[in-house]
Amino acid sequence: ENEFVAIIGPSGCGKSTLLRLVSGLLIPTSGKILVAGKPVTTPGLDRAMVFQDYSLFPWMGCADNIVLALEQTRPELERSERRQLAGEYLAMVGLTGNESKLPGELSGGMRQRAAIARALAMNSPILLMDEPFGALDAITRARQQEMLLEIRQAGGAQKKTVLFVTHDVDEALILASRVIVLGVRPGHVAADVPVELPYPRSRGSLISQEYFQKLREVLLRELDLAVSRQLEAASELQEGGGI
Repeated sequence: ENEFVAIIGPSGCGKSTLLRLVSGLLIPTSGKILVAGKPVTTPGLDRAMVFQDYSLFPWMGCADNIVLALEQTRPELERSERRQLAGEYLAMVGLTGNESKLPGELSGGMRQRAAIARALAMNSPILLMDEPFGALDAITRARQQEMLLEIRQAGGAQKKTVLFVTHDVDEALILASRVIVLGVRPGHVAADVPVELPYPRSRGSLISQEYFQKLREVLLRELDLAVSRQLEAASELQEGGGI
């Protein structure tokens, strides 16, 4: 509870599948996903999801996308109150003045910020983020990381449990309080690494720290082992006629 957990691993190890299982979009064929002690069988308002492809309704403006979410999570509010709240969350992610713009009129980074604002507005205790910055250029990605840090440190995501899937080791270390490395064949937790760097954090100040670099080496080594095992398993399967 209240942890920011990053999940990394080689392609095909099940990172996004795991997130979809937690969200209730997929049902496990065995075992259970428990939230607050209760099995997850369907999506629920206690789990907000931010997808890599933004998933905003293209015919609705930024504010209306958030208002729609608020209609589900805060039905007791008047429409004017929901619109005011939508404006506050857009301001939180730096999108004031873009309330009526359609997603197609925004840059990729702006669309992702709108998607994050919508997820935060739902006020779900669990926030699931599936490579939300994966499609962005390096500079925009760094800015989005700083934005997420600022929101968390200001309290916007502080009391949420966050599961954050990424391919970027530096991103995982910058944002998370714990990093899980997934292995493959079968999918498993290959490493569970605490990130003992205090908040508040700044991306620029972290990267140069010796402790940060040591953690980076640990994670890169674990990823390299996971990839090597993946290649060995694929080779064995091919030799056995399985491919």
